[in-house]
Amino acid sequence: MRTIITLVLGLVLLTTVSIKAQEKPSELYLLFEFMQVNDEHGSDYWQSEEFWSGIHKQRIADKTILGWDLWSLSPYGTKQGSQYLTVTQFANLKDMLTAIGSLDVMKYAKKAYPNKSEKELNALMDKTVKSRDMAHQVLFKGVDKTKDDFKMKVGTIITMDIMKQLDDSYEKAESEIFKPWHQDMVTTGKKGTWGLLRAILPFGSEAYGTHIAYSMYNDPAQLAAFMEGSGGEMNLTMQLAVKEGLKTRDLKEMKIGKLEMMVR
Repeated sequence: MRTIITLVLGLVLLTTVSIKAQEKPSELYLLFEFMQVNDEHGSDYWQSEEFWSGIHKQRIADKTILGWDLWSLSPYGTKQGSQYLTVTQFANLKDMLTAIGSLDVMKYAKKAYPNKSEKELNALMDKTVKSRDMAHQVLFKGVDKTKDDFKMKVGTIITMDIMKQLDDSYEKAESEIFKPWHQDMVTTGKKGTWGLLRAILPFGSEAYGTHIAYSMYNDPAQLAAFMEGSGGEMNLTMQLAVKEGLKTRDLKEMKIGKLEMMVR
């Protein structure tokens, strides 16, 4: 009997550990690259990213990245900053730092396009350089998100609130005050997902922002419904908590993006 009880307790313990391991969110490391593209170079830039999508497929096959996305940004005017954003997803910080420090582009290009000559590949890379200005890079780590099974697809809409932390309690406020509100909207189908990213680099008092709080929507109609006031309701206690929570950050700006390409 004692042996049976011991075995049962062991199985319960193993099951509990397994469940906890499954509940622990996987770490997310993201490289954001903001692109400025002049109107006259729009078609060239699109062709360049289609070329690069093949390279990213090869990087995924080689297990150096997990995925890559291209987003068009709004507002779109040439005086309003970047028009496009590429996002590369990594399994860990080491892979991300290795990629930005020593990516052998030609090696991947040759593997991705074995029928193209080196001269052709160099011409395509030169076209990439001329088609856009990489305005800046930001390295992020995912620090929180809602529980959901949202799957991105071409046409997905994202809102990105670019924040600058004013107090060390900022992330705590996002997770304890704002996340439950977003979770309610996700659960009731008013948005797809919500998450919080912390900038790894650049870092310091001169950095433009320290975090991005993002929400994803199935399409423009779902976003419009949220913006027109059909989002989650807040009681008085929640409103007071939100008022205090807002003191922990400076909202620099909000960008809206549409997913144009994705490689997984």
